[in-house]
Order: sequence, then C-alpha cells, then structure tokens
Amino acid sequence: MAEEVKETQEVEIPPVEEVPKARTYSEDEYNALKTQLESLQQSTKDNEDFKAKWEQSEKARKEFEYQTHLNGYVKSLGLVDDIYEEKLSTLLRNGGAKFKDGKALNVDETLTAFKEQYPQAFKSAKIPRFADNTQGKASSVAEDTLRKIMGLK
Repeated sequence: MAEEVKETQEVEIPPVEEVPKARTYSEDEYNALKTQLESLQQSTKDNEDFKAKWEQSEKARKEFEYQTHLNGYVKSLGLVDDIYEEKLSTLLRNGGAKFKDGKALNVDETLTAFKEQYPQAFKSAKIPRFADNTQGKASSVAEDTLRKIMGLK
C-alpha cells in the first residue's frame, strides 16, 4: 500500500496566560475598602431618597399649579359665593378640566350642566334699581309702632 502522506499544519497554540494570583489584602486595606464600599452604598441610598423627595415635590408643585389655574378660572366666572365656587371646582376637576397657556380646556360640558342646575349661582349683569324716595306720608300709627320697635320714645 502506498504510504499516505499527511500534511500536518503546525498550529500555534497561544501561550496560556497565567492566572493572576489572588491578592491578599492586609487588614487595614480591607477595612479601608469596606469603609469605601459602605460610603458608596450610603451615597446610593441618599440619591434614591433625594430622587423620591424630588418626585414628590414635583407632583405637589404640579398639583398646586393646577389648583391655582382652576381657582383663577372659577373666580373669573363671577359666582355668587364660595359654596358655588367650591362645587364648580369639584365638578371641573372630576370632569377632567385641563389648562394650557392660561386657557381652560374640556370645561364646556361641565359648565353648561352647572349653569342649568344652578342658574342662581351666577351674578346677574343687571343692576337692581332702587327707589330714592317714597311716595306719601307715613301714618302716625306706623311711626309710633316703628319707634316702639326701635326702643325710642
């Protein structure tokens, strides 16, 4: 049989990198690293606390801003008293009123329903006319009665 010649390729095997020996630390170095780790963990915790407080503050700021816009809008409608203002504010808030650039959005339906239900809640544009003098002379009986009621002689 014929000899089979096998070509062999030389494959270079990369040198095995030496595994670094585990470094041993002295007790002082270990304590310093432990202190540094604890400091970093505390800093992380402080940052998380700060972030939570900031988010809560931002939420409160947005709520205050919304409430300010809502109160300003309700005041501009000219309601008779604070009770109606509070009622309308609650209805608008629950109705999804939004404010953008000083303008109220999504308030038409709620405002129309409120006007229909409470027409007396809005101040009248008409100025009442009062008489500046009375006609006739009051009788003496009525004057006596009036003096008696007021505690006069």
